[in-house]
Amino acid sequence: MSSNPDLFPKLFFVYDYRPESRTMADLVRQLLLGYETQKIAWWYSRESELYANPDLRAGSLYHFSLPHKLAPNERWTRARSLLMEHVWVPLAARRLRTAVAQAKPDITWVFCNANCWSGVAATVANLKNCRVHVSLWDYHDMKPGIRSLGAARARRFMELTFRLIKRADSYNTLCPASMEDIERHTGRKDGLMVHSGFEPHHLQALASVAAQQPENDGILRVAYVGTIISETGFFKMLEALDKVRASLPQKLVLEFFGNREYRIRPWFKSDWMIEHGLFSDQGLIDALRRCSWGIVVMDPDAEDLQYSRFSFPNKVGTYLSAGVPVLGFGNTESCLIRMMREHDFGRFTTAVEVAEMEKFLRDSFQVSAPREFFREGILRCARTEFDAASMRAKLWKVWGQT
Repeated sequence: MSSNPDLFPKLFFVYDYRPESRTMADLVRQLLLGYETQKIAWWYSRESELYANPDLRAGSLYHFSLPHKLAPNERWTRARSLLMEHVWVPLAARRLRTAVAQAKPDITWVFCNANCWSGVAATVANLKNCRVHVSLWDYHDMKPGIRSLGAARARRFMELTFRLIKRADSYNTLCPASMEDIERHTGRKDGLMVHSGFEPHHLQALASVAAQQPENDGILRVAYVGTIISETGFFKMLEALDKVRASLPQKLVLEFFGNREYRIRPWFKSDWMIEHGLFSDQGLIDALRRCSWGIVVMDPDAEDLQYSRFSFPNKVGTYLSAGVPVLGFGNTESCLIRMMREHDFGRFTTAVEVAEMEKFLRDSFQVSAPREFFREGILRCARTEFDAASMRAKLWKVWGQT
């Protein structure tokens, strides 16, 4: 990809948070890695804590605030979401049209997920005089969206999103099932599949030398990155893990990454759990290299098929970038289990009972040196499914970068 700034199209990104935000999705940073800063205009609507030394910036910022008390959540659901849809969204759409007209971008990139309200504004903004690219990462009618919006409004927002994709110049999503769903709703099948992945130096490090084993301190370190979404399955897994650890020859420590304040939850046990603060992208990879396994729980009880079928957990790419094999818990229709059936980058189970999960974990912890055991499988998967540079290049080409 060229480093000549004249060859980068002017990009206008529609997202809830500003580029320096600690709430910024890691995948957004990865997809914009190396993009000419001055060619990025950025729209945001919500405030959050900022990085002191961010690795992503924009040339210009546009802002229309969504008041915290107006943002939909599970308290005062009907009133908040009603005001947001019928007051804030039309005002934000009008301001967004004005901002795009001022910025005069070559392409407007709209981010759509379960709680990106700027994306909702973009679905009704009727943007003109620029190409539009849509990224669909999560569905509004997943269970958390239904709880905060109500079922009818969540479905209506998804219908708006599909209409935007239908008339957009290009789009991408996270997994094959979502591609198929977009085709059912829009008739389109010309999108890109883009998710988290290996940067070239991560791939080179894993390919050129044997995967370094975690330090031999007598501790089995198991990682959990990011947000707990499938709580029912997570707590079953946690119960099984607690039972297994008592019989292991070494101490087991479950390490949480992402600063979600899980350490203040009643289930958090400080005698065998640790929660880390926020890391830089590379700092997180370095910290994960101390771990033997990374856990992903994706709706094993099939309580939210809109989530498990059509989303993809970015923590998978994060683990694999660090050479950490995955312990996957999911239902048979989840995109996680579908991918793990095809690629040997860890062990998976569709168990729904604690006893079954306990057996799965005992068997998994019998694997000697798991990072080395799954290294070749991780490499094969990285080259075919998780090549970040290749995905980024395809996306930029669609945007018009030459």
